[in-house]
Amino acid sequence: MASFVIHHISGEVFLNELENKGVMLLDTEKKQFLLGNLIVDSSRIKKQIPENLSLEEQKKFKKKLRKEVQEEKRSTHFRDEDDYKLCIQAPNIYSFIEKYKELITKDYTVLGYLYHLYVDKMFFKDLFNDTFVCLDKDENETKYIADLVFMQVKKSGEVYPSEDFWSHDSSVSIYHDYTVMNKLLLEKYGTCFEKEKLLENSDTCFVNPGIEEVDYQNITNVVSKTEAFIKESYQVEDSSLNVFDKSRVEKFIEQVAKGFISSYLEAIPTKIDVKVNKKC
Repeated sequence: MASFVIHHISGEVFLNELENKGVMLLDTEKKQFLLGNLIVDSSRIKKQIPENLSLEEQKKFKKKLRKEVQEEKRSTHFRDEDDYKLCIQAPNIYSFIEKYKELITKDYTVLGYLYHLYVDKMFFKDLFNDTFVCLDKDENETKYIADLVFMQVKKSGEVYPSEDFWSHDSSVSIYHDYTVMNKLLLEKYGTCFEKEKLLENSDTCFVNPGIEEVDYQNITNVVSKTEAFIKESYQVEDSSLNVFDKSRVEKFIEQVAKGFISSYLEAIPTKIDVKVNKKC
């Protein structure tokens, strides 16, 4: 999935593209959209790594925690019931639209949620599929997670154990590229991210209109994580990507913003029937 930082930058670029189309939003509406865009990655799972664990025990704990988080994302990210079998599990946008079609055109937080799902779907469809291949024990391509043993990077042809590829603690981890991607996109687009401004009066302007899959009360935690990832990204010295293609990454944000407008312009609530506290 796309990172917290990529989601926020793509949200800001989307708002700019929207204004280029002549759709002018109030600052309150922009904030509601950006918060709705981020809340999708909130989690009800609250677990810390216990102290005094060995490195092997820490590794097992993290693996178990990742599995629990992925289980939760089946709901928050509207994955199809059978997708848990697949290596790549993209959101089913139409399931979200069908469930919340009455809210999408009335509440900017819900539009933000939809946009998040769209960005993740395109991230999987475009960047993931263009970047690496999932392989079984015989190094044949597979789409099933039960058969996954290796990952092959397309641009280099290198093959790595899947467990190392998806681990934060490995020298060949994909998460190194995530941090570098954050830095590259921050340098290209910049950001208007301000934690205090985003969270100001959020208890009154960021109110859940009926989304069952996430807890809007977790927004402070999500915004704080985004801030931490932005700061971490600016401190990265190595700007080389081991897995992803730089030019492809840099084009993704603008493409996804324009693609969403092209596909869902009719869903963008240019006239909201019920405003959420205009004092925000």
